[in-house]
Amino acid sequence: MRSMIHFTLKDKPRGRSLLIALLILAVLLPLWWQIGNWYGERLLTDRRTRITGLLAVHANFLDTAINQRLALLNGLKAFVDAHVASHTGIDPAEFPAFASVLCSGTKGIRSVTISPDGITLFAYPAEGNEGLVGQDLVNDRRAAVRADVQRAIRSRRVVLSGPYALRQKGLELVARQAVYKGETFWGLVSISCDISPVLANVALDPISAGIELTIQDRTNHLLYGKKSVLEGNPVFGKVDLPDGSWKLAATPLGGWNAAVSRSLLQFRGVTLAIILLLTTLLYLLMSYSVRLKLAVRQRTDDLQRSLTNRCEDEESLNRTLMNLRRAMGGTLEALTFAVETKDPYTSGHHRRVADLARTIGMEMGLPDAELDGIRMAAFLHDIGKISLPAEILSKASRLSEVEFSLIKTHPQNGYDILKEIDFPWPVARMVWQHHERLDGSGYPLGLSGEEILLGARIMAVANVVEAMVSDRSYRPTPGLEKALEEIGAQRGILYDPAVVDACLRIFREKDFRLA
Repeated sequence: MRSMIHFTLKDKPRGRSLLIALLILAVLLPLWWQIGNWYGERLLTDRRTRITGLLAVHANFLDTAINQRLALLNGLKAFVDAHVASHTGIDPAEFPAFASVLCSGTKGIRSVTISPDGITLFAYPAEGNEGLVGQDLVNDRRAAVRADVQRAIRSRRVVLSGPYALRQKGLELVARQAVYKGETFWGLVSISCDISPVLANVALDPISAGIELTIQDRTNHLLYGKKSVLEGNPVFGKVDLPDGSWKLAATPLGGWNAAVSRSLLQFRGVTLAIILLLTTLLYLLMSYSVRLKLAVRQRTDDLQRSLTNRCEDEESLNRTLMNLRRAMGGTLEALTFAVETKDPYTSGHHRRVADLARTIGMEMGLPDAELDGIRMAAFLHDIGKISLPAEILSKASRLSEVEFSLIKTHPQNGYDILKEIDFPWPVARMVWQHHERLDGSGYPLGLSGEEILLGARIMAVANVVEAMVSDRSYRPTPGLEKALEEIGAQRGILYDPAVVDACLRIFREKDFRLA
């Protein structure tokens, strides 16, 4: 405490700057925490959306597999309808042959039965189903079976019973449908199948890696998985069947928090580093501003005493300004390094884009002050990627539509980060617009023509050329000639003609090289 008081008394302006910087940091830290919470919720939303998509795939598989088996019931009913309409009885020898063909190629079929007046007279295969023959379904001793039979008779639609657990392991699903002769009830047709292999195939599918899955029937009976999944705030899907729907539910392995904890920790670490760097930069700027005012006052006093000290004072101010520029440059490099550490394949990308953009601007005859602004914006053009998951940035294959839509948010994120910093150039807006295209096909704003800042138009060409002469995780470099052919082909369509012409000149006539 004594040393702090001594420091404050010895250098009050710097002490005030430090105090203000600490107050700003105290304000930013709660905001940083809230932003982290928001990002965590966003990660959870994205993960829920992804798992919902997986459930839709599983639901389609189950729907196809089960309805494929239930479709056999339509064939059996058509067989019986034909005999009923022709007033010919069903030949006991004809039925097994038909049923054999009907069930061939479909696994898990346990029995196919025909029950005139509700009494089972025909069962296939005969072996193992002897107990079904003579069974009176209408007056079955099991209340649930009687109720399902009555529903089938009244509704004239397919009615499902079960699934029931089998003694020899497995799940039996029974489908029944009533047959009518005109308006008179003739009997029932039924198919019984074991669906446990179908459920197991869904759960063991490779796309299910990383999730816990449950399947419930229309009565909410658990057919597969653990009950704990239903208590873990799962996402749901459903399979529509002729007689109700089955529900699918899933959560990530280990729970939702574990699924996003790593990405959230990375985000918090990177954003905290940025806040500390920005606070340091603000401290340097405030400290420099105060020191500059004191230096000017001191210089005025010195000039009044002696004009001979002017050169020495100017040299001191120039050194201070150079130190500040170096500090700002170091801060910018640290910010770009924070982005590049998430994607090793873009190492040096920001510096090369900045060098190329500044050289194009020089070729176009832009003033030095404007060139400095373009170079700084080019250094920071991908700063918005700090909010994106590292696994997407360094993915070794092409991105999905959802992943690419996340990538397309980085210009907006970069603008949101930089817009409150009082640069002497429109740095934040150039970062915002560096993926806009002349014909309005770019993003995120869909600007066109002169609506796009000249600096952003220059950065767009520099960014495309540098990207095509560099390797990426998902493809090797196309090379410089391909890059120049690309911007030449899109001259006046996607890219500013004057910018493209300047870029082609520096490479083809002035032997510019990206280093």
